[in-house]
This record gives sequence, structure tokens and C-alpha cells, in this order.
Amino acid sequence: MKKMPTLARKWFRPTGAILVILSFATSAHAQLSTPTTSGSSGPGAEMRPTVTDAQRDMAFRILTTAMAILRDDQPFDPAHTIFGSILAARPERGVVGVMKYSFVNPAFPRTEIILFVVPDPADPSADRTKVKQVVTHFTIRFSPLLTDISRSTLEDLLQVDIGYWIDGHGERRPGNDMGVLPPQVRLHHYRYRASNLPTSRFPVDVEFAFGDPDPKDPEPNAFKTPVLMDVHLNRDYSALRPRPRPR
Repeated sequence: MKKMPTLARKWFRPTGAILVILSFATSAHAQLSTPTTSGSSGPGAEMRPTVTDAQRDMAFRILTTAMAILRDDQPFDPAHTIFGSILAARPERGVVGVMKYSFVNPAFPRTEIILFVVPDPADPSADRTKVKQVVTHFTIRFSPLLTDISRSTLEDLLQVDIGYWIDGHGERRPGNDMGVLPPQVRLHHYRYRASNLPTSRFPVDVEFAFGDPDPKDPEPNAFKTPVLMDVHLNRDYSALRPRPRPR
């Protein structure tokens, strides 16, 4: 049996009011577990899973709801949400008031849907247990990987600005394509800043992770176009951090 590929993913975790990016490697999704005779090791190297229109529609509804919560400050009720049923709700160790919610959605039960809720970073109150809770981060890791969803479709769906992204220091960086890292895995990241709309209350940073197809893979079931793996949304509070004084 051929060894499963390893896909490096980016993970965003809030620690207090600061979002820390943790990089780690995780094995490929379970729906890619049927081996083929090919020796390639990218996202399209295994049996192509079936993704239905209903699953794509649910994915779009989840993403637009998450963006409305983070950008427009729409209310979040974990007990009644399009994200699905609560799989787990636990506090983060060593951080006062931070809760991690995990959901399971019947449209794709193996998909990971995670939100972080923290004491409002804009509220300077010393007692963080009495501060209003707000959602600062959303992650969805699709299983099965979503086919037939283009990057431009997501750009239009979530209404993001094209041509730049914002780094962790609040600085504007040109472009959206972060490239393929590592090249042999073909995991492709794109970063954006959500557009400032009349309904916007907060800036939101957006990241898509696609699995690029292997053009040399001869298998008939290999992916021929990029597949959507992850979407990350982060509410940006960098404007609250003091800027260094010019010397």
C-alpha cells in the first residue's frame, strides 16, 4: 500500500488578544485513503471523492455566515447555528476566557469547523471574565476536499479586496498568492483582506488553502483542477496595539 501524503497546514490560535500562527503537518484526509498504483503523493494522487451540489451549497452558507459574524459582528449562538451541532466546547489552557468551539455538520461529518471566542480585545477591563465574548477566528478544514470551487468564486462570495493582504503587524503587502509550500506537496495558500462594506464593523483577514493537481499524475481519478482544503478567517485587532515610535 502506498504511503499517504503529508500536507502542511497553517493553524491560527488566539493567545489573549494576539493571534499566533502555528505551522504543523497533518496526514491527508480520510477520503483520500483508497490507494492507487501511482507513485505521486499530492492532493490528487488518490481516488477522487464525490462532492455533491448540496455539500457545496452548505459550504457557501457556512462561509458567508462566518464572515458575517467576524466582519459584520452578527450574533453567534453556538447552540443554534448553520455550522452544525457542537462537537466540543472547551476553554484554552492558560488563557482567561478563551473558548474553542468545534462543530460537526451533517452535510460533511468529517469536516472540521472551529471557532475561537475570546474576551473582547477592544475592552480594556482588567477582569477578563466579565468582558463581552466575541468571535475572533474561524477555521474550516474540508473532508472531502471540495472540488469545482474556484478561487474567484470564493473571492466573490466573501467579498475580499484583490491585490494585497495584511500581515500580522498590520502592514499592507502586495499580491494574494503566497505560492506553493512545500513544492512536492502542492499546498497553495492565498491571503486577502475582506472588503470594507457598509455593514462592516471589523477588518477581517482571509486565507484559502488549495491543493494543486499534479500535472504528471497519469491516474484517471486524479484531480485535474485545484481542490479547496481550508478556509481561515481572522478578525484583525492589530490597530489596538501601540505602534513603535519613530526614532
